[in-house]
Amino acid sequence: MTFRKLGILCAVAMSFTLGACSSKYRTDDHQLVQTVASGSSFYIMEPKDGVFGNINYAGSGQMLFTEVQKQLVPYSSEIVKATEVESRDQAFANALTQNIDYLIDPQILHWEDRATEWSGRPDRITIQYQAFDVNNKALLANTTLSASSKWATLGGDHPVDLLPVPTSKFVSVLLGRSVDIND
Repeated sequence: MTFRKLGILCAVAMSFTLGACSSKYRTDDHQLVQTVASGSSFYIMEPKDGVFGNINYAGSGQMLFTEVQKQLVPYSSEIVKATEVESRDQAFANALTQNIDYLIDPQILHWEDRATEWSGRPDRITIQYQAFDVNNKALLANTTLSASSKWATLGGDHPVDLLPVPTSKFVSVLLGRSVDIND
């Protein structure tokens, strides 16, 4: 084998390796009616835990809940977290009594934790984020984002590790910090 062919083979192998080392993110649906001003107050609903087949991923709703709060903190005057999973009507009533501006309803549509390191099957999530004006219950944003983990992992990755990127994208677009959810 010539040195040139060996170099090309190494370059191809390296590109496959690097491609396997990055998670993939996709916008499935996005509707932005109105952006929200920084310094607003937010009420975050607690999502139900994710389920895949007959597996319930206990605590996954709390993980999403915490990530949404973490992403909103730099831009909010006040964040109130729901104390339990509740209906949207209950959340609106609770937010209204606390004089909160906006309601965030994150929902886990898909949560799949796989043993990627030996199965080659990536972890996957699909999250729907909705934002509403509390006073008139008007929908301000509705975004569904999906993510899958990198293939080359040493066993330390889980679906929760995929949450920061889509959550940050949603918050950035909602607050007018980005014009494109695909950034």
